Amino acid sequence: MRGRIADWKDDRGFGFISPDSGGDRLFFHVSGMARGASRPSVGDSVSYEMSTASDGKARAVNVRPAGLGAVSGMLMSKRMLFSAAALLPFPVLWRLVDTGKLPASSLSGFAGMSALTFVLYGLDKWAAQREAQRTSENTLHFCALLGGWPGALLAQQVFRHKSSKRPFQIIFWFTVVLNCGVLGVAGSTTGAAFIGKILETW
Repeated sequence: MRGRIADWKDDRGFGFISPDSGGDRLFFHVSGMARGASRPSVGDSVSYEMSTASDGKARAVNVRPAGLGAVSGMLMSKRMLFSAAALLPFPVLWRLVDTGKLPASSLSGFAGMSALTFVLYGLDKWAAQREAQRTSENTLHFCALLGGWPGALLAQQVFRHKSSKRPFQIIFWFTVVLNCGVLGVAGSTTGAAFIGKILETW
């Protein structure tokens, strides 16, 4: 059977499927997804099997992406594109370091902050699912501002965390624009000389 994800509560691990054949929505739990299947998003096309729970209600099990079209769609999804975009700054940084416009420490610092930010997002998602102490949004934004935004962008796609919270996303993308602006300045001869003088004073 096939249908589409009509609702999905990622933090609670359950959702509902609207059958393509019509009828009532079917409940499904993350534990009822096929092995290796990625966690779904609203609107995803899926295939599934029918089962009956202990309370006698029907539910979907063995839920998985439907067909090759779903696979190709996932490859071109916003998550995949943003994940690829998170890796793009590193070749740019490498080029700037290679041409002497930035010190080598800037590349390692950028990578280190990205790794740290990625971990913080993962820990915050883990804490959210278990109602434990959370990492503050200000901390996540500060790490992104200090060069950790590629790790933050990748973490948002991998953990599906903070990616749909509009106020958070506005501030996050502001930090991205600032970082890209600095890289743009560093890429120019005048800007590189200016940044070099600032780094020398430190």
